[in-house]
Amino acid sequence: MEIRNSKFGIRNLEVAIRDLQLELGSSIRKPCPSGRRTHSVFRNSRGIALIMVLWVIAILSVVVLEFCFGMRTEVNIAQNFKEETQRYAMATGGIERAIAELIYRNNPRMQQLRKTLKPEELPAEQREWVTDGRPYVLTFDQGTCEARAMGEAGKVNINIVSDPTLRKIIGQFGLEGEARDVVVDSILDWRTPGELHRLNGAKSDYYRSLKEPYDCKNGNFDSIEELLLVRGVTPELFYGKKATNEEAGTNADRAGLRDIFSIYAFGEQIDINSASATTLRIVLGIPNEVAQHIVKARSEKNYENQADLLLRVPELSTMLPATGGLILFQSLSPYYTIESRAKNRDGGPVRGVKVIVKIDPQDKAGYKIIQWVDVIS
Repeated sequence: MEIRNSKFGIRNLEVAIRDLQLELGSSIRKPCPSGRRTHSVFRNSRGIALIMVLWVIAILSVVVLEFCFGMRTEVNIAQNFKEETQRYAMATGGIERAIAELIYRNNPRMQQLRKTLKPEELPAEQREWVTDGRPYVLTFDQGTCEARAMGEAGKVNINIVSDPTLRKIIGQFGLEGEARDVVVDSILDWRTPGELHRLNGAKSDYYRSLKEPYDCKNGNFDSIEELLLVRGVTPELFYGKKATNEEAGTNADRAGLRDIFSIYAFGEQIDINSASATTLRIVLGIPNEVAQHIVKARSEKNYENQADLLLRVPELSTMLPATGGLILFQSLSPYYTIESRAKNRDGGPVRGVKVIVKIDPQDKAGYKIIQWVDVIS
């Protein structure tokens, strides 16, 4: 009985194992319901990767665009720097050329050589430069330069000019009454020692009350730009401005104090062979047409004396008694102002340089730079 039961139990165990194997086999062969979910996850993963790739491309595009913009900016900066350097080099070249011409002008041997030749026999580029501010155009590979040389003897010395002459000159700038007297008295007070001021002048007590206080000089001007510190002298009065000439219908430069006064001139008298038409008109008080005639007539040959002047400009005969004492002939002043402005061939901005130079044959270089202004308008 016990043996039968054992066999029966073994048989049942075998049946149970077989049934379990069949069940496991069938479950392996059945499709998994989660397969669809796995396939969906794979598809979602590919979408996220596409979005990430698009973001990376967008970010890289921004970086590339920024790099291209930066490189273009660097190229423009380099190009502007190159052109600015070229303009400055041309402007300084104009300064050097003008200095060389002034050295030749004051060289006795060169003067003797030029006297042996008639002006028409000399090429235009070899003729002596006239120091009345007329422009001379110099050509370079990269552009052009316009140089001007002005003799300081063609101006009035601000440290020596008398009260009446100064008052007359300031009046020529359109100032009248108290406005004119303020400028004249303040200029005289600036160069006069002591703290007693004239009726419409100013001393340190006035200048110390300004928003940016400073003391009165109480001494001679060391540079013509000091006039900008004087009471009543505005930038417009000092530098001048563009004025419309209604008669001619064009724009003309209106002179400023800097065009009339100097600290290197001889005194109240001006050299008629180097003074500009504007200076002649303002200082001598003559009509603009007469001043222009004086400049035109001396372009061929300098005036030697008063008789020569009246011979070539006869309309000045009625004005000479009042202005003759303010005229110099054959001035030998060694001081000159040179202005040089350059621009590139394709136009663009202008680069200007200004110097005041002393032509000194005793100097090793033949000249001496008194003042250098690196930027002018």
